[in-house]
Amino acid sequence: MDSRSRYITTPEDAEQFAASQMRDMGFPDARVTGRGADGGVDVVARRAVAQVKWMHSKVGRPDLQRLYGARGAEHSKDMLFFAELLSPSPYTQDAVGYADEHGIGLFAYTSDSNLFPVNQHAKDFVAGIDQVRAARAARATFMVTVRTVVWSSLLVVSICGLFISVLTVPSAAPVWLGFLALSVLGLVLARVYQPGAK
Repeated sequence: MDSRSRYITTPEDAEQFAASQMRDMGFPDARVTGRGADGGVDVVARRAVAQVKWMHSKVGRPDLQRLYGARGAEHSKDMLFFAELLSPSPYTQDAVGYADEHGIGLFAYTSDSNLFPVNQHAKDFVAGIDQVRAARAARATFMVTVRTVVWSSLLVVSICGLFISVLTVPSAAPVWLGFLALSVLGLVLARVYQPGAK
């Protein structure tokens, strides 16, 4: 189920939402660590770690320091922090300063699954979301074009076959008429049915 289409009502929902957003940001293997087993990390990926806070008061510098420490010696891993937007800013100024200094992307999310970047590092991660969605849209458009070309070609071949059969072998006309009907149906479906297009 797409996490963007549901409400966040539990800590587990928040963690699943964060993992989904991270996958869109270019961390395809992002997954929830599981309740109580995180050691300061709620979502992990090969190249990133994230902490998620749900129904939490303002996130302070100590929360971010725990994430930084939980990352351990793997300094190449990106760090992301997700906090529910319960006030104009879910992060203290100290927390934002610490995040900027240490390259932590700060995000605020709402219970209806909207995500907002809070600092520049988060905006950079969101640019990854835009790139992924643009790539998906481009692929969907490409596939529509391919299907249209294939079915249009079959339509042209069917029309030619129908005319040739009427002139040379009239008994073959019903077969070509069937191909013509299937080609028209395929062409219509290629334009109407567009899986992956949003």
